[in-house]
Amino acid sequence: MSGVVTDTMAPAEVVERRTPEHARRRRRADTRLPLLIAATTIVTVRIGSGLVFSKAALSSVPQGPWFPPVHGWSAPFMRWDANYFTAIALHGYSWLETYDFFPVYPLLIRAVSPVFGYSAGAIVISWVASVFAVWGVMDVTERFTSRRMAWVAGALLMWNPVSVFLLAGYAEALLVALMIWSLRFCLDGRWWPAAITAGLASGVLPQGIASAVVLVVAVVMADRTARGVLKGVAFGLVGLAGCIAYLSYSWVATGNPFKIREAETAGWQAHLTYPFHMVFVDLSRVASWHFTVGTADVSSQMKVVYALDAAVGLFAAAVVVAGIVLSVRDRRLVLPTTLLVVGVLISVITVDAAADSTARFMLFLAPLYVIVAVVLHRLPALVRLPVVLNVVILAAASAVFFGALFNLGYWLT
Repeated sequence: MSGVVTDTMAPAEVVERRTPEHARRRRRADTRLPLLIAATTIVTVRIGSGLVFSKAALSSVPQGPWFPPVHGWSAPFMRWDANYFTAIALHGYSWLETYDFFPVYPLLIRAVSPVFGYSAGAIVISWVASVFAVWGVMDVTERFTSRRMAWVAGALLMWNPVSVFLLAGYAEALLVALMIWSLRFCLDGRWWPAAITAGLASGVLPQGIASAVVLVVAVVMADRTARGVLKGVAFGLVGLAGCIAYLSYSWVATGNPFKIREAETAGWQAHLTYPFHMVFVDLSRVASWHFTVGTADVSSQMKVVYALDAAVGLFAAAVVVAGIVLSVRDRRLVLPTTLLVVGVLISVITVDAAADSTARFMLFLAPLYVIVAVVLHRLPALVRLPVVLNVVILAAASAVFFGALFNLGYWLT
């Protein structure tokens, strides 16, 4: 594709026109630099506000019963699974439950630990990855809408109700960054960069496997011959490299390549089930659940989280339907919609005792924000602005509230 400028779809759907190489590079730089600056601005504001809000919450509201009193700026962002990631980075896969976590994020934590330490290193990786995640979402969104809607998509990603995980020692920011850039490379027909980023994503969280599926679809759409299918399968295997490497490691280390399933069952009582089973579990718990830790009754705090979880599950299902409908009308959206559909399916086919991670998985599927932006962009001009403003304000208010729940230790995820 050297020397080729394309529109906004994979090579099978575009009309090529030749331009000088230096002009092509200049156009790319002129387009990307403002988006990078915008993404950095959005993330910086979110980080600063997150630090301020966590300090305010901890100084004014009693902390949850699971954690000792907080000391240091990083502690409110190192809850629950964050401690597994740093433990793996420090000690490797030392006990059964650790095998539920993929290795790319812990390996990065270990790599930066000589400079930042383990806890701060985990958070710094998330912050840097958040810039690339927002940048990628804005870049892809602009292809289908406008620069203004790209800002909206970036802001919604960084201020979604569970966005505290982008600030915390969790792998979600890294996953979003790798998935959206793999999608972006697929849209450009750059198969090797798409395969490499997909391969890394598949070693971050199970949802990263969706990027490999989209890569195969993109290659086959670009070349519908038998050669194209073989090429797609080959690149798809590269896109699964992280997952394959982890399963191979588990096999060598324990004799069981699917040790992750044993870890999920032992640590979280997770098992396969029908799609969106967790939504019904969440709704039933909102209605009738009661939960205490010692003498502390945390039912009200937990029910709020379950309500969010159920609402986000239903919202994601609606966005999937919208994406499919839009893709039928506009084939450029096939790849983002495919990535969303596969990511959602991976996220909703398990049920566990905690029942409060659906929102976290759904709202960190990067193409969700692309589809939402396309839907908002197609609203009549008269209603678009008030709808967008209300959506952003509601998301930001939810981000502050649920971020405080996480900082205080009430969010068991």
